[in-house]
Amino acid sequence: MSDHFYCYHPPFLYLASGSPRRREILEKMKIPFQVVSSSYYERNFKGVEPEEWVLRHALGKVRKAKVPKSAQWILGADTMVFCKGEALGKPRYLKEALKMMKVLSGQRHAVWTGVVLWDRINDQLLTGCAQTHVWIKHLTETEILHYFQKVNPLDKAGAYAIQEGPKIVERINGSYSNVVGLPKELLNMMLGSISLLKKKN
Repeated sequence: MSDHFYCYHPPFLYLASGSPRRREILEKMKIPFQVVSSSYYERNFKGVEPEEWVLRHALGKVRKAKVPKSAQWILGADTMVFCKGEALGKPRYLKEALKMMKVLSGQRHAVWTGVVLWDRINDQLLTGCAQTHVWIKHLTETEILHYFQKVNPLDKAGAYAIQEGPKIVERINGSYSNVVGLPKELLNMMLGSISLLKKKN
């Protein structure tokens, strides 16, 4: 099936993310975009539900995006792994990545991505969240370290990538692209909402 879901002309997006996975997904969806930097600093939130967590980060990224004065649509996304009530972001070093993978080994966890589209000209927001359940195989420490030789865990939430290296994911329930970093089904619906708004106006 084609990744090009929509039959309308999508708006030009400024992607407030340095993630190469998100760039690849947008390219496959044939959405015109430009990558821009964001000065937003991610932090941990205590006592916050996963949906609110990822949306706060996604919103922070678009609000702090460095875009041209004429820019209208800014896209931000944030993906986090949640397991046993613990939020697993991007590990800072290998020891932390190993600890994360030991938590995930043989367990089901949830991957949440918050997506924000900001109409900067009219100061209007479109927001949404996607959740995917992922089951990781039982892994020994040796298997985890072998996986890290094939996949860099330091730039990935939860220290793994479903699309790279040895297959450590047993199965998933939900959007595959959400686990990669950008739920294209959700984004497509949000872009469809923009198209409907344009027709009404």
